[in-house]
Amino acid sequence: MKEIVKTVLAITYAATSSVARKKPCRIVMYYHSVKKQDIGSFEKQMAYLASNCKVVKASEILTASMDGVNPIAAITFDDAFVSVFENALPVLKKHSLPASIFIPTGNLGQPPRWNIPENSPDKNDIVMNEKQLIEANKYGFEILSHTISHPILTELNDNTLKAELSNSKLALEKILGYEVCGISYPHGAYNSRVCNAARRAGYRLGFTIEPFIVNTSADTMQIGRVAVSLKDSLFKFKLKVGGAYQIVGSVMTIKRKLLRY
Repeated sequence: MKEIVKTVLAITYAATSSVARKKPCRIVMYYHSVKKQDIGSFEKQMAYLASNCKVVKASEILTASMDGVNPIAAITFDDAFVSVFENALPVLKKHSLPASIFIPTGNLGQPPRWNIPENSPDKNDIVMNEKQLIEANKYGFEILSHTISHPILTELNDNTLKAELSNSKLALEKILGYEVCGISYPHGAYNSRVCNAARRAGYRLGFTIEPFIVNTSADTMQIGRVAVSLKDSLFKFKLKVGGAYQIVGSVMTIKRKLLRY
């Protein structure tokens, strides 16, 4: 779905829905890399969150108490690129904002070995190493799992799926010294088999890339997240923080169902 169509849908939803306009929501946002040239944009987005939201760790998104009329927001980063450590974490520390980082443990200190488009700005980034993870954790940033090798989990056999989920969790717990409670599904690929396997591996929270606001009564292994670009205007960013982009998720769900027939 083209970005302009998504934005029009979100604007329409925000203008017509009493839920989007009046009721504070719980929202999880996700980023990948944060390049030097994007620090200014990232700074503006974080300043807005600091002033207008209650920002919590991803592990707290279901349990944090509502604070007046402000949204509850969690900031997450998939892939744990070094550019996040170097460029995003200082901004987050400046604004006293927590964040959660999802780690592919088989790539620590290395370039990504999963499929990334050749024209992607992340192609030449490097995944944080163990020392950087420990330092990020020391400063209060939450470390969670993104599997071992960043595979498409729905395509794995049961044994390989179990290994990707369990061994990444164990590896991080050995590094950090505490239980790792959450995982984000690489490439956004998940189904009921993947969710059940993640539960058996000991995860309590699973994060998707479907742009739904957080429903505290829904399956905790299918928590939606909204993709944020550092090229987003502040107006577009506000729409995402306010939950207006959940209409995009609804339209995508309907489209998938129609394509089955």
